[in-house]
Amino acid sequence: MAFKPVSGTRAFEMIAEQIRAQIEGRHLRPGDKLPPERELAVQFGVSRNAVREALRGLENAGLIGLQKGVHGGAFVLEPSEQPVLRSFRDMMALGSISLDHLTEARIGIMKVILDNAARRATPEALRRIERNIDATETALIARRDEELLELTAEFYHLLAEATQNPVLVLVITPIYEIVRRFVQAAGIHATAPVIVSRRAVLARLRARDAAGAIEEMNAHLETVHTAILRHFPEGSLPAIDDR
Repeated sequence: MAFKPVSGTRAFEMIAEQIRAQIEGRHLRPGDKLPPERELAVQFGVSRNAVREALRGLENAGLIGLQKGVHGGAFVLEPSEQPVLRSFRDMMALGSISLDHLTEARIGIMKVILDNAARRATPEALRRIERNIDATETALIARRDEELLELTAEFYHLLAEATQNPVLVLVITPIYEIVRRFVQAAGIHATAPVIVSRRAVLARLRARDAAGAIEEMNAHLETVHTAILRHFPEGSLPAIDDR
């Protein structure tokens, strides 16, 4: 690959744009390694510091990963929901997004997901959802709360995967992760009705009854919303130690 020389006080931005264009044009694909910093500096006609700053920006955007060591370097990453998650978290922390906004968006997106899943879900996709619900019920009986949170994240991920639309998979995961922060901070724990609700959603999907699945899901999401508001009436994002 060849890059054009750049100049100016914000050369790092032009460097980042050229690399981004290579990724968008599929000239660079996930797993591909960029040339070393020294070589990039020569191609762009800039200092290694400018290259390093551009690479850090691309790393923060989730486009590349920087690895140290003999076999390290800058590698193009697979698409990820992490940049979207960071953006959502930042907007909530700044007060740009409220819990009401989040729940409204979640209900709307789940409507699209369930409508598409009811039409497109394969038998194997539905079996994966059922196995997830079975595992959730087992974890609930054993009161393995952290595992329950992971299984809930997987449940929504599997529903989105059943649509066969990667955009919906990309969007639903960050939204759930923000809700998860509220649930953890409020000390809300899954109960038996959650299992009943998820099995009802699955039954509706198997019957290709999108409206019924949406109705079941909406009732659950409203219940969660009300439970969170009891602990955080203002609907602002609570601080959680991510360590």
